[in-house]
Amino acid sequence: MMLSKDVVNVLVDLIENRIAIMHIGDRDDLREMVALQRALSELRGTHDMEPGILKAFGDIPRRGRRRKISSMIGERD
Repeated sequence: MMLSKDVVNVLVDLIENRIAIMHIGDRDDLREMVALQRALSELRGTHDMEPGILKAFGDIPRRGRRRKISSMIGERD
């Protein structure tokens, strides 16, 4: 399925707006952020990891002891 350039630009704008207003509060929010970053990367035509959020959270552990979200995003209590 081919998307026109205008449609891709609209989708990129929508994803960027959603990312800008997101606040990471739990693991589900973090997963959504990563999924949005990957979608944005794919829409832009790059399959490389985006700097920033994906670089920091690209290797989220799936097993073992759970990490506190605050330590993952750099905020300390």
